[in-house]
Amino acid sequence: MKAALDKRQFGPWALVTGASSGIGKEFARQIAASGINVVLVARREALLAELGRAISQEFDVQYRALAMDLSQEGFIAGLADATDDIDIGLVVSNAGTPNPGEFLKLDRQLLQATLRLNTMAHLDITHHFGAKLAERRRGGLILIGSMGAEIGVPFLANDGGANAYIHSLGEALHYEFKPRGVYVTVVPPPLTKHGGAGQAWVRPADNADEADERGAVRIRGP
Repeated sequence: MKAALDKRQFGPWALVTGASSGIGKEFARQIAASGINVVLVARREALLAELGRAISQEFDVQYRALAMDLSQEGFIAGLADATDDIDIGLVVSNAGTPNPGEFLKLDRQLLQATLRLNTMAHLDITHHFGAKLAERRRGGLILIGSMGAEIGVPFLANDGGANAYIHSLGEALHYEFKPRGVYVTVVPPPLTKHGGAGQAWVRPADNADEADERGAVRIRGP
């Protein structure tokens, strides 16, 4: 990280979904390096706790590890309840999973579940925490999309469509939230070494726990 995040603008707490590995983990580390406490959200509680302990010791920050499945309807109520007592100034909405393959050969229920995770989870998080950020009149939202949203990619039709939603949502909210002092940024990472769409070209995820794994990215500021 070249410059520390402004703790008054984006602290004292940040929330990162899909934080157990990959891009989410790297965001959490770099946010903590700025002295901002971090709420870590993903399905794998052990990995979240391990990351939390590491960044707490290295950067002298507090952490909360929340094991949640963001593909489940109604998850936002539990997430809201678990964070209602802290002041969150930065939200990184990163959880998601690709399901590559020939569209007509993929199970429709699987496509629907993937679409819920890759769109509705971002919507719920953005709406709930966006309202809180707007009320405090400072802070930031970072939505993790994909380069695949810019064009229709064969064998990633559903995933690309979901990412196109994220990009459009983020671009619109950038203008809506700016007068309220809230920055909205969409990060479209390219193919990465670990997890996410980049790994999908090599092999489909053979473990459901890979769903929140993406690559690594450096924070350049909202």
